[in-house]
Amino acid sequence: MIITNAQPIANNKIQVLIKFLIVFLLSALIVTLLFILIFGNLAQSITLKAVLKTITQFGIVISIPAAILFVLTDLLMKKIKIIWVLYLVRGIVLFGLLWLVSLFFSIYLIANALFDNPFVK
Repeated sequence: MIITNAQPIANNKIQVLIKFLIVFLLSALIVTLLFILIFGNLAQSITLKAVLKTITQFGIVISIPAAILFVLTDLLMKKIKIIWVLYLVRGIVLFGLLWLVSLFFSIYLIANALFDNPFVK
């Protein structure tokens, strides 16, 4: 009896982990490609070292909050059954957190792009 009750919890954790990883990898890829697209013309050639530095310096840092916000929103959608409360809570949480995250990461991106741009020697 305990094993059958534990399986849905384990499957749920695996699903949440898979969703987290998919969103994390996609957002890291998108951020890295956008950064290369925006700042790539400053470099004479785009090397693998510069791309890896961009992934670790910008892609991963921005992907972690995006993936966490996605998973939290997904969990909220599963827990709240009243539809208007769900929309209200989701809107308040998303706009509040996205505003804070965008503020902090805008400052982070601007500071890193000015002081430690991987495409400028």
